[in-house]
Amino acid sequence: MMSTTVDAGRTASPEELSLFLPSAPAAYLEGALSNPALGPSQVEPLLRNPAITSRMIQRISQNRAWMKSYEPKAAIVLHPRTPRAVAMNLVGFLRWRDLVRVVDRAVLAAPLRRTAERLVAFRLQELALGERIALARIASRGVINLLRRDESPMVIKALLQNPRLVEEDALAIANHVSTEAQVLRVLADDVRWAPRPSVQKAVARNPETPSQVALRIVRRLGSSDLKEMTRAPRVPALVRLAAQRLLEERRGGAKGGPSRQGR
Repeated sequence: MMSTTVDAGRTASPEELSLFLPSAPAAYLEGALSNPALGPSQVEPLLRNPAITSRMIQRISQNRAWMKSYEPKAAIVLHPRTPRAVAMNLVGFLRWRDLVRVVDRAVLAAPLRRTAERLVAFRLQELALGERIALARIASRGVINLLRRDESPMVIKALLQNPRLVEEDALAIANHVSTEAQVLRVLADDVRWAPRPSVQKAVARNPETPSQVALRIVRRLGSSDLKEMTRAPRVPALVRLAAQRLLEERRGGAKGGPSRQGR
């Protein structure tokens, strides 16, 4: 019976291959791999078949005619049953979007995922602005560490929406001395991160923050945070002075309240 199934795969027409490959049993796939009618267009559905084995994937990877196309390379690297050596040999051919998919796929080997992440980081400088924006929204932890130094406010705005971004990243952007003024403005206005006192204070303390943005933040701070701003090192003079004046105004208001009521 198995021999009959293998023969069916070996002698099937291109149309039959396209129809049966996604769900055929392993014996049929084994026969199909020897079928002269099997071309690059049928390799992808074959790789999606749950019955495919590591040995079959390795055999596909050794066929130069099939591997001329990009799609089989990506499908093989992303397949959890691909032998590690095969995947490592092909991962360098992948485009950045598929590299990100490799990084995010927990079922793949950790060394393969780390290699994919390093490749994304290496190619970062070659990406156009639109590509960096798209990457920022889905970047892994390792790539986030690189993207948070990007000078484009649009990239940072997209990065701040990334669910993997943590407060430590937002603070790193806010605290870095070379962060651009427009990037700090974006961080100060971000719905997710702007309400956090630690981020607010970090943005206000950065000397590159536009003065109107820093002063707006200072006005929203509580008294304990204002005291911190007057004592902390490396606070811009304008921000320190604004914090001192606000504290004095609040103290004066607190003292003046009862006396006015007592008149």
